[in-house]
Amino acid sequence: MSNSKQWSSATPGYIIFLVDQSGSMQENYPEQGDKASFASLVINRTINSLILANMDGETVKDRVFISIIGYGGSRALAVDDIRSEYLSTFADKPLKLEKIKKKVSDGGGGLVEIEEELPIFIEPVANGLTPMADALSFAKELIQGWLQKKPDNPAPIIINISDGLPYTGDTVESEIKKSITIANDIMSITSDDGNPLVYNAHIGDSGTEHKFPSTKTELADEQAKFLYEISSSVPDSHNLSAKKKGIEIKDNAKGFVSNARPEAFIEFIEFGSMSGMDATGN
Repeated sequence: MSNSKQWSSATPGYIIFLVDQSGSMQENYPEQGDKASFASLVINRTINSLILANMDGETVKDRVFISIIGYGGSRALAVDDIRSEYLSTFADKPLKLEKIKKKVSDGGGGLVEIEEELPIFIEPVANGLTPMADALSFAKELIQGWLQKKPDNPAPIIINISDGLPYTGDTVESEIKKSITIANDIMSITSDDGNPLVYNAHIGDSGTEHKFPSTKTELADEQAKFLYEISSSVPDSHNLSAKKKGIEIKDNAKGFVSNARPEAFIEFIEFGSMSGMDATGN
């Protein structure tokens, strides 16, 4: 079964977070400040969850290598390798620790707010244009280099987080075509564990939320239809893992959420980043 190899210290997985850092990411996101802040928060939480899930006593097992790639951000057409390291290095060297408020169960059916320290690995940025095709092209190079050195490892996973369409100053249509071509190239790369996966999280402004759609006709806006187009179908192994976590995914569904509200966004990112820990569903 493809995409079924589990991560291990001998054969670590590879996750690439592609983060839209364009100017539109400074727009408000319901109850979460702005889109850039929320995207960064979820990535930081997810990496911290990966660290906790891969600890053996005081030691963090290097069962996954993580790249955080921002596009836009530092300049209009930037594609920045913000950080690329094994999990233990993330654990040992966060940028800083930040106090955040979190709601937890009070044991009696209600919620209480507590304060906890969250390690920070990426900070929010919102500036510039949206060179998504260039970011995908860079991710393709990273994956090819990884698989050349580690052909026996689990197939890599890209998680692209964006609020819209690619734009670099050329026509949107040309950038869409370019992005689709490169995404298809990535999804056609072969490895012993099958093809790399491209999952997409769309932080929309409004409209109906869609989780793991199986047809493009379910989607109303062009942003969602485009990101659906560049998303991988969820492999059976990941579907089994999702069911174990209580996530229902229809047959032939794409690894994609649209107009994601905070809860669905968090669930999706955790699903995409942690499926390799339980890829067989056992």
